[in-house]
Amino acid sequence: MLSRFIIFFLIIIVSFSELNSKPFKIIRDAETENFLSELANILLDKSENSEKFEFYIDNQKYVNASVIPGPKFFFTTQLLLESKNVEQIAGVIAHELGHVIGGHFTKINQATRGSSFISIISSILAVGAIASGSPEAGNALLLGGQQLSRANILAFSRKQESIADQTSIRLMKKSGLSLKGLIEMFKLLERKEKFKSFNPYFLTHPLSKERKQDIEYHLSLQTEIRDYPEIKKKYKLIKAKLNGFFLEKDNLVDIYGERRDSIESIYAYSLNFYREGKIKEALELLDKCITYDPKNPYFRELKAQIYFENGKNKQSVEEFRKIIFLKPNEKSFKLFLAKALYHTSTTKGYSESIDLLQEYIKDEDYPVEAWHYLGLNYGKKRQLDYSSYAFAEKFFLVNEIKNAKVHIAKVKKISQDEFLLNKVKDLEYEIIKKERK
Repeated sequence: MLSRFIIFFLIIIVSFSELNSKPFKIIRDAETENFLSELANILLDKSENSEKFEFYIDNQKYVNASVIPGPKFFFTTQLLLESKNVEQIAGVIAHELGHVIGGHFTKINQATRGSSFISIISSILAVGAIASGSPEAGNALLLGGQQLSRANILAFSRKQESIADQTSIRLMKKSGLSLKGLIEMFKLLERKEKFKSFNPYFLTHPLSKERKQDIEYHLSLQTEIRDYPEIKKKYKLIKAKLNGFFLEKDNLVDIYGERRDSIESIYAYSLNFYREGKIKEALELLDKCITYDPKNPYFRELKAQIYFENGKNKQSVEEFRKIIFLKPNEKSFKLFLAKALYHTSTTKGYSESIDLLQEYIKDEDYPVEAWHYLGLNYGKKRQLDYSSYAFAEKFFLVNEIKNAKVHIAKVKKISQDEFLLNKVKDLEYEIIKKERK
C-alpha cells in the first residue's frame, strides 16, 4: 500500500549494478529538505562558507548520513525517524559540514594519488567503507566505485573524522545548540554499531564510544544554550509527516495518543489516512491543518497531491497556484503544478506546463521527471522533434544510453530546427564522454 500512495514524495532510485554499491533511494520532499538547510544555516554563517548546500533523503531502513562533493548531504529516513530532537540532527549536520569546511574532498583526492572518482561516504553514523563519486557528473546521485588502497584510505579517513568531530563541536557551541544532542546520537549508534570486536585501524571512523567521550568533555564546558522555537516547531512537523507516512497506526497511537489535539498529531494522522487510501479522512484533517496555519504551504501541498492522484486536476492546479503564491521560490512546487497542468489536457495547460518545466530543469541537477513531462507536453502539441529530444535527455540521465540514441536519431531525422540540432550535438558529445569512462 505504501508504494501506491507515495506521490507527494518525489522518489528517484539511483542504482548502478556495475558499481557493486547499494543504490540511493532518493526521496525529494521540500519541507524536510528546507528544514535541514535552515538548520545548516544556523550552524554555519556565510563568512565561513558560501557554497550552496543541498539535502536529500535516502529512503533506507538503517541509520546513516553522508556528504559528497557539491556539497550534497544525504540523511536516511531511519535516521530522521529515530531522532528525538533538533540538537541530534544539528550534530549530524555539523559533523558533515566539518568535512566540507576541512576541504576533505580535495585532500582525499590527493591521498589517492589523482584518482578521478572521489567522494567520501563520511558519516558520523557509519563505520562503512569509502565509495567514490564522479565530480564531473555535477550531481549527488551519480556514484562511482573505484577500488582504493584500503589501508591508506582508512587511516586517512580516521584522521578526517577526528577533524570533522572537532569542527562539529565548534559549530554547535557557536550556534548555542546543546552538545547533548550529539551525545544522544552516539548512544543510538552504540546500540547499533557492528564490528565492535574489529581493530579500530580497520574502521573508517573511530568507534562511537571513543568519540562520545571527547564530546562529553566539551559538553561539560558548554555554558550558553540558545532556544530556537521556530526550527523546533518545523522539526516536529517533519517528524509528524515521516511518522504518519512510514509508521503503522499503532505506532502513531504510541507517539501521539488516540486524541488529535495537536497540529503534529493531526498532520501525522492525515498522512496515515492518505497512505491507507482513506482520502476523505485525510482531506478533513488537512483542512484542520490549513485552518490552524493557513500560511504553511506544505499542508496545501499534500492536499494538492491528493487531488492530483485522484484525477481532480482542476482542484490540484488551484491548490498548487495558492502554494506557489505562499512560497514562490520553491522549485518542486513548480514541477508539481506543471504535472497537474499537463493532465488538464488543454492546449493552454500544455504551454504553461512547458514553461514551468524548462524553468525547473535550469535549477535542478537531476530533472528526470521534468524531462519526461516535457516530452509528453511537446508530444501533445505535435512538436515531435522537441518531444524526442526531451526523452533523450531523460534517458541519458538514467543511463539508458540505447534509448537516448533512439530518440536522438528521431530528432535528426525529422527536425530542421538549428537550435535543437545543436542541443542534440551537445547531448551526443556527453554520451561519448560517458561511454569512454
